[in-house]
Amino acid sequence: MSRQVIRTAARVTLVAAIAAALGGCFVSKVDPQKPELPLPDALPQQAAQTSPLPNPWWTLFDDAKLNELIVEAMKHNPDAQIAAARVLEARSYLRIANADRLPTVNLEGNVTRTKQSELSLREQGLGENVPGFDTTQTGYTVQGTVAYELDLWGKYQRASESARAQLLNTEYGREATKLSLTGEVARTYYSLIAAAEQLARGRDTLKSREEASDLEKLRYESGESDEFTFKRAEADAAATRVSTRQLELQVVQLTNALGVLLGRSPKALVDEAISVQGISLPASVQLPAALPSSVLSQRPDVGAAEAALNASAADIGVARAQLFPSISITGAYGSASPELDSLFTGPAKIWSATGGILQPIFQGGRLRANVSRAKAVREQRKSEYARTVQQAFREVLDSLQGQALIAGVREANDQQVAALSRATELAELRYGQGDISYLELLDVRRGLYQAQIDLVAARRDALLNTIDLALAVGGGLGDQAEPLTARR
Repeated sequence: MSRQVIRTAARVTLVAAIAAALGGCFVSKVDPQKPELPLPDALPQQAAQTSPLPNPWWTLFDDAKLNELIVEAMKHNPDAQIAAARVLEARSYLRIANADRLPTVNLEGNVTRTKQSELSLREQGLGENVPGFDTTQTGYTVQGTVAYELDLWGKYQRASESARAQLLNTEYGREATKLSLTGEVARTYYSLIAAAEQLARGRDTLKSREEASDLEKLRYESGESDEFTFKRAEADAAATRVSTRQLELQVVQLTNALGVLLGRSPKALVDEAISVQGISLPASVQLPAALPSSVLSQRPDVGAAEAALNASAADIGVARAQLFPSISITGAYGSASPELDSLFTGPAKIWSATGGILQPIFQGGRLRANVSRAKAVREQRKSEYARTVQQAFREVLDSLQGQALIAGVREANDQQVAALSRATELAELRYGQGDISYLELLDVRRGLYQAQIDLVAARRDALLNTIDLALAVGGGLGDQAEPLTARR
């Protein structure tokens, strides 16, 4: 290509760059209009003795088994793998969008073999009467082509911004999925431990109920008691057996649910069933209140909603830019020759340069409807962002205020179990002395059993509430977190 053509192309490129920098910003730049939601100055105060939230958040329980389970879930859980694959997909879309802003360069090579009509050649006085003329001809062509559409209105720039925001959305989504997964593993793990403790209590109680029923049967058969008392004892043993079977089912279901969260295969669910024998529920932990602004900055779902809003604003810019003319430049440089050995000689050189402009005139309202559609999507994303923030603070407030309330329930359960344990001892003595009926003894026993089951449930609920609060304030993932590359 000649120096004059190169200089001309350089001038055109410089003008195009200036026009793109000026025109593109004014035409297609769109404000996301992120809703400003009033935040409280502070969140409800908590007890003075609270523990700071570590990073990763689940280490606050100091539970090596839980740490092991969460690491396994991160590696094998299908939801975590799907979220990671979505990030790879979004990153590819960003590369495609960025590529649209660059020229395309291609190398073409052609070999053409043609045979002309002898009748037509004869009419022109050519053909076999002309010495050296061959009706069959071969042509060789090799050329490089360059095509570039000037981004005068920022169409491709906004498309790239949209793709980057979508990548950030999926990266936040990946972290939100992982954070949710850690919470589900912890919830299921501690629920399984609680169910196993309740089952152990149920089995112990069932054994004593069956012994009491057998004793009442002997007393009835010997005439020391009546059938009514015996049947009540038998019914009480059966009721305890029902609750024990229900607890056994709950343990099986929670065991399988935890195995699925860990991403174990169907075979592993059977052959490597999780056991929590000998493991007790840890002590509950009181967490401090987070600052309102930190909730928005740390929660990945809020970040994902904001990124989706920014992407929708960039999409409006893309739609607007499509209303304006598109200008493209195409250049070709190469060689064409009927002989292969002379293809790259000076006389075989060929080049061309073409500039074109395309202004949409009538497309049935499609382009303007596309702008309206993009604006409607932005309104949806604005409302979704507001809803996400509202939901985030609801979860924080529910868990934060639940700490003290659940602690009060657990304290009352402790007192109830202590009182009923002593009442049962006294009732056993008084029944043996004949001072109270068996029905009175049965009532105290039944109350103690239920209070013991409720106490385990209250301890479990306190742990689950701590998990919910840690997640609500955007608890960290530690070394399981991955960088948000789209923010660079």
